[in-house]
Amino acid sequence: MRKRNNYPKVVALVIAGFACLAGCSEDYVEITPKGTLNPGVLNNLEGLDALLLAAYGGLDGHTGGITNLGWQNDHTNWLYGEVASDNALKGSSIGDQPDMNLLEQGEMSPASPFMDALWGSIYEGVARANTVLQVLAITEGLGDADRDRIEGEARFLRAHYHHYGRRYFNRLPFVDENVADFRVPNDRDIFPDIEADYQMAIDKLPLDPTQVGRAHRSAAQASLAKLYMDDGNLSAAKPLLEVIISSGRYRLFDNYYDNFVTTTEALITGTEFIFQIQALSRQNELNGRLVNGIAQLHGCCGFLQPSQNLVNAHKTDVDGLPLLDTFNEVDLANDQGIATDDPFTPPADNLDPRLDYTVARRGIPFLDFEISLLDGDPNLFPGQDYVVDQVTYGPYRAKKFLPTAAEVEGGSFLGVSNVNYSIHRYADILLLRAEVAVEENDLATALDLVNQVRNRAKNSEVVRFRDGTPAANYVIEPYPAFQDQDFARKAVRFERRLELALEGHRWYDLVRWGIAEATMLEYFRTEERPLLDAFGTFTSDFLPIPANQIDITRDDNGEPTLIQNEGYR
Repeated sequence: MRKRNNYPKVVALVIAGFACLAGCSEDYVEITPKGTLNPGVLNNLEGLDALLLAAYGGLDGHTGGITNLGWQNDHTNWLYGEVASDNALKGSSIGDQPDMNLLEQGEMSPASPFMDALWGSIYEGVARANTVLQVLAITEGLGDADRDRIEGEARFLRAHYHHYGRRYFNRLPFVDENVADFRVPNDRDIFPDIEADYQMAIDKLPLDPTQVGRAHRSAAQASLAKLYMDDGNLSAAKPLLEVIISSGRYRLFDNYYDNFVTTTEALITGTEFIFQIQALSRQNELNGRLVNGIAQLHGCCGFLQPSQNLVNAHKTDVDGLPLLDTFNEVDLANDQGIATDDPFTPPADNLDPRLDYTVARRGIPFLDFEISLLDGDPNLFPGQDYVVDQVTYGPYRAKKFLPTAAEVEGGSFLGVSNVNYSIHRYADILLLRAEVAVEENDLATALDLVNQVRNRAKNSEVVRFRDGTPAANYVIEPYPAFQDQDFARKAVRFERRLELALEGHRWYDLVRWGIAEATMLEYFRTEERPLLDAFGTFTSDFLPIPANQIDITRDDNGEPTLIQNEGYR
């Protein structure tokens, strides 16, 4: 089913227009010289909105040229937020995209084309936002509401791209619409610049977006709150989180899986979606949905395999609570080394029901596909035959966000999903506010917020066999109490992992909590995968500044403008 939203189509047309302005013959561009964009063509409301849509088009990271390689710079962060963490392994075959192995092992190289593509995708997005502001400055006749909205959206997008870049690379240049020489040093923290852009967006954006997918006040508030959380300034984040929660505009969906289907995406209020990257089927939009697909079902590929550690985290005790300290002592039984034709009985352990909406496991229903006659039911995931390299990357496949059979169109090479990606969703905001409450030792508030999320998981529809019975022994309950601050902190952090698994948040949470190194070293020690056991190490909380960018931005004396992050050469 194709989404009825022409938003990404307009983006494509605008970008195509840019290409024509840059390369069409003078028969079509009679006044503007080749290679330039005449602002006079676009200094009106329609033109500015077209430029804005192009700026939104960079949210997925696929912006053309070197930055259009998809999996290298997908801003849904399945690679840099999940494969880089203890939640997932690279997947596919060991020789497929070997730079991903380096990321998984904690030793990404500055010379990797992945870093150059990621850096380029950030600044392509920044450039598009700056173009909006440049044209807005010479546009006359706009009403105050339109001028404020356009500036607010452009400032929000520019802040967002720089914010993502700061998460990736730590120190990077801030480039505004007045920069002429792009050899800008990264010798300072650009936090104040991002903060100012987000604050301006909050001041100027309307409460309701003019179109689904556009920035609005709550989106900017959520982004600024996360910027403060990244910096450890919880007192500044708190009022921003509270105003979103108290607005009454957002709610947890009744069912957890409603976050990962298209039927709920058109809502502006009464929704869990605060801000999303818009996807459109049949377009190379959210590339992670494609390359993370299952070749036998989607035509490609096999990246992003959930770790055993993540699967183990979904075990619950007799009271339906997580095994906060002991979850990884014994692995949940799996079909590692067991052929698809050989018998396998899924484990009967108590499990959080979110597991089987997130991870594909042997013998559990897989979306709406009819795959094989395993155990007489064609809907069950067959295991080994549908995993590219089980020895190296384990027996599990990602399931959250993958296209259903109904969403795979026309037998194309890649399975295409038009499910949006949430940059901010309400459960994320509730759990961030719970973090603030824990650090204030307000355990009652933290307990209430965490239990809102857990009760939704408890009361959600679970994955079922076709005869209607639950596919596993799902046992989940709210916490009866948080006995002390240390326990509460552990519970809140664990809940973020369960609720947001494979959604691109994990690495940045570990860094924000100051536990990335300890967590990853323990993960390398216990995950029992050959590439991790032998090569897993910890280099930095941040990715390396691309070596190519250091080279091409040298000053007139040949000295580097950009300084490499510690730990890299």
